[in-house]
Amino acid sequence: MKKRSENIVVAIFGLLFLFAIIMIFNQGIRTTGYATTATTSSNVTISTYFAIDMSINLSDGIQFGSISTLPATDQNATHNHDGENTTGDGTGTSMWMNVSSDSNSAVDFCIKADALNTSTGDEIGLGNESYHNSTGTYTADPSVIQEVSLTTDYVSSGANIPVGSNNYYRFWLDVPAATATGTYNNTVSFKGVQTTTAC
Repeated sequence: MKKRSENIVVAIFGLLFLFAIIMIFNQGIRTTGYATTATTSSNVTISTYFAIDMSINLSDGIQFGSISTLPATDQNATHNHDGENTTGDGTGTSMWMNVSSDSNSAVDFCIKADALNTSTGDEIGLGNESYHNSTGTYTADPSVIQEVSLTTDYVSSGANIPVGSNNYYRFWLDVPAATATGTYNNTVSFKGVQTTTAC
């Protein structure tokens, strides 16, 4: 009886050993023999992004100073010639709009304004305030015939300004002879749009 019990125990251990060998062998086959591959796609849409900012002197306002003799024609804004050199070549306006360097698109700039008014309702018509823009620093003062009168609707004022670049501005004011005394103010608005998009 004892021999029979020993044979059963040996048989059980033998079966367990054989089962372990089979499992190890199957594990190896499963790893190498049944390996598969799978694929998928990845997708992303990059949206147009840009940010704009204005120079400090432009954000401080377009100042024409005090005018005491009328009529006045082509009165320069005070920052039109901040960088003027001794040859008077017209360089150095300190008024510009900038396309932020973290943008991913060039920008077209648009401009509009309303009429200059006093607090008592006197007005200098908007056609008397004009500007010129340049995509580079001015190498010569723009001629009077290049001035563009401001309007109440947005109009293009600088096309395809690259990322990290400036669109430079100069402003002038004509004041008719019969203009009432007072301090006149208005709002000049700028807008950046993706290049080739309408204002």
